[in-house]
Amino acid sequence: MTLPNLVIAGAPKCGTTSLFSWLTAHPDVCGARVKETQFLLDHDDPLFKQKSNFRDHGLDGYQSYFSHCGSATVVVEATPTYLYQATALEVLASLHPLPQIIFVLRKPSERVYSHYQFIRNNHLVLDPTLSFREFVALAKVRDPRLPTRAHAREIVAQSRYIDYLEPWASRFPRSHLHIFLFEQLARSKRPFMRAVAQRIGIDPGFYDSYDYPRQNETYRVRFRRLHQTRKRVARRLSPQLRATLKGMLEGGYSRLNLTKAADRTSDETEVLLELDREFVPYNKSLASEMAVDLTLWS
Repeated sequence: MTLPNLVIAGAPKCGTTSLFSWLTAHPDVCGARVKETQFLLDHDDPLFKQKSNFRDHGLDGYQSYFSHCGSATVVVEATPTYLYQATALEVLASLHPLPQIIFVLRKPSERVYSHYQFIRNNHLVLDPTLSFREFVALAKVRDPRLPTRAHAREIVAQSRYIDYLEPWASRFPRSHLHIFLFEQLARSKRPFMRAVAQRIGIDPGFYDSYDYPRQNETYRVRFRRLHQTRKRVARRLSPQLRATLKGMLEGGYSRLNLTKAADRTSDETEVLLELDREFVPYNKSLASEMAVDLTLWS
């Protein structure tokens, strides 16, 4: 039975899609058939998949995502919401040998803002007139007016990382938990990937000449109905046909309907500063309890 010996378990909007892509480009690494298997989600999670989950299909179902990996040195999957899942923690902590677990964390206020922009533009699940200040106010109280999709109601609470890392630290030896910062990845990709490679035991030299393709960027949509139609059509296509058409048409579509996210308003900047102050005690606990240098968040 082939199961992952490396899992990227958190956090969303922290560069995990890029990290998975860059890792699986390495000749010694084999990735799951899909980046986010979501197989180990709790049954009450909004992303829980009725046809593919641990509750109903056990480890046999999980290993089907990795059956093509053979004797690869590193077998990896990346479901960044595992950080928040009791099922993922229980299952991964029971595997022998224990897998290595990577968490990539982002300055909490910036993660909240990125999540807001992403579900508002890429996913189109927020009212476009909802301001960032209004979104944060609703998220703080988990207001049901926010969608369950993409954990919009949980984004503020789930950015208090230490609350969710402590259970992992109690079940895994520290040698198996690796915490990196999104800001390290964004600032200098090559040193970041060399550090990751060294930590998980693969040749870091591969990344000296690697191209680092960009993944999962947030953008602004010009024509919302066109974007919604595109997403509906894409969901009906097979993964192979979807990938083929994406390669053929994505450039033209991007030029027509996608543009860079708008600059922040003064009020959005003020909300970010307010969030920074609120996250201070949680960040201090994270730094001290998990021995993480958070200088880049200052």
